[in-house]
Amino acid sequence: MGNRIVVVCTANMIRSPFVAGLLSSRLASTTHDRPQVESAGTAARSGDEAAAEIVDLGRTYGLDLSTHRTRRLDDGVLATGDTVLCAERAHRRVVLDLRPDLLSSVFTVREFARLVDDEAVQAAASDWAGLVRAASRARLAGRVAADEVDDVIDPVGRPQHVWTEFERQATRAVSTILGAIAGLPATGSPVEAPQRVPGTRREYRTRHDVPSSRRAAREG
Repeated sequence: MGNRIVVVCTANMIRSPFVAGLLSSRLASTTHDRPQVESAGTAARSGDEAAAEIVDLGRTYGLDLSTHRTRRLDDGVLATGDTVLCAERAHRRVVLDLRPDLLSSVFTVREFARLVDDEAVQAAASDWAGLVRAASRARLAGRVAADEVDDVIDPVGRPQHVWTEFERQATRAVSTILGAIAGLPATGSPVEAPQRVPGTRREYRTRHDVPSSRRAAREG
């Protein structure tokens, strides 16, 4: 098992750069052997900017996604040992069509979060690779009950309440994954509790003491 996470969505403009950005930024305080995080899209047009809405949302969580450029997923992007976290189950099928050898390390983001939230999975792992293997075994054994829907909702062109649900799903999944990583003894310098991804914008603002003038500007 390698030490790289590739987050995959469709266009690599909204879901995957946001999830990858959250994971990468919150893992920055761990040791040099922390997983490297990248992203790609199954139908991306390479070189496009991230959607303006996700750049704005990223700033709310302290991310700068303005320099992100889209990348199309192909078999050259993925390497043996990669862990692939997909926005949807449909993306997982695309990944496995390209690289069937990655069967045991391809999950949806929410599926992986659900699996690693299990105490038995966490107890069976001493490092990142072990955590992925334990999650894969739990999935095969059916020990952790599957949700009916493990997809992260696609908010493109949708009303604000769908964007809010996307934000909730993505941040909750990332927070759970980071919590599991923080408990790994091999991380050396675990993710501190404050590194947990805020579940809401209000929580982020409270934690980082965003001045009221800046809040008004963001909400205006």
